[in-house]
Amino acid sequence: MSVFKDPEIYRIVLEIMQTGLYMVDRDQRIQFWNEGAEKITGYFRQDVVGHFCRDLFPPQMERGKNGICEIGGALASVLRDGRPAIAEITLRHKAGHQVLVRIRAIPIRDAAGMVIGAAESIDADPWAFEADRRHRKLASYGCLDEATGVLSSSYIQTHLRENLTTFVEHNIPFSILCFQFDSLGRFKRTYGTGAVNAALRVVAQTVESNLRPTDFVGHSGGSSFLAVLTECNESELYRATERVKNTVNSTKIKWWGDELPVDPTFGGTTVQVGDDEKSIIERAEKVLAENAAADGHCVTMAE
Repeated sequence: MSVFKDPEIYRIVLEIMQTGLYMVDRDQRIQFWNEGAEKITGYFRQDVVGHFCRDLFPPQMERGKNGICEIGGALASVLRDGRPAIAEITLRHKAGHQVLVRIRAIPIRDAAGMVIGAAESIDADPWAFEADRRHRKLASYGCLDEATGVLSSSYIQTHLRENLTTFVEHNIPFSILCFQFDSLGRFKRTYGTGAVNAALRVVAQTVESNLRPTDFVGHSGGSSFLAVLTECNESELYRATERVKNTVNSTKIKWWGDELPVDPTFGGTTVQVGDDEKSIIERAEKVLAENAAADGHCVTMAE
C-alpha cells in the first residue's frame, strides 16, 4: 500500500520538478505549468495558465519543422492520434532568444479512454545549464560582455589566437563567423536605445544557443559579433550558418506590445595556411559586407 495517500503530494512534486512539465486540454489551452517549465521558457505559471499554447509559442519554421504548438506539431498529433510523440524544436524564450529543447508528449485520457488533453515534458539542452554556470564564472573575471551576455571582445580574440596556434601546430581546421545587426540606425531612431540593446542581446544569445558547446561567440563592439567555430571545415561552416540564420530570422523581440523582427547578416570563412588574426577577420568581413549589400538574404562564405 502506498504511503502517499494524499493526491496533493503528487501535484506538489510535479510543480517543483526542474524538468519542464505542462498540460493542455483538447483546445491546447494550458491548464498546468511547473517550475521547470518556468525556468526553461522564462514564463511564470500566472503568465500562461488559461492561455492557448499557440499564443505564447508561435510556430518556428526551421528547416521545414513546425513549432511547438503548430498543427502537425507534437501536441497536435498527440491530441489527434492519441499516440506519444518526441521532437526536438526551438522555442522562443520570454526574453526573446531561441532555445533548443526536446519535448515528449503523451495523451491524457478519461475513464472511457477518450483523449481529453495532453501532457508534455520539456528538456533543455544540458549544455545550456553548464553554459549558464560558465558565463557567471567568466563574468566574475571580467570576460563577459554585460550588454549582450556573450564573451567580451578581448576574450573572443584570445580564442581566435588559440585556434590559429592549434591550426599551425596540428593542422586542425576551424572557422569564424562574423555577424551584425544591419538595421541598427533605423531601429534606434524608431524604437530607441533600449530596443537596440534588447535586439543585440537576443541576436547574440540566439546564435550562441544554436552553435555547439565547443564554439564561442563574442561581442566585437557596436552591432558586430564574432563566433569561433572549433574543428569546423568549410562545408560544416556553411551548414551551421544556414541553421543559425534560419533560427534567428524567425526571432522577434517583444517591445511595448509590438513584436520587432531582427535581421542580422552573416559572413564567414575557414582558416587558411598563413592566416593571422587580421587576415582571417578581413576575409570574413568582406563576405559580410557583400551579403549586407545583397540585403542579407544569402548565405555565402569566403572561398
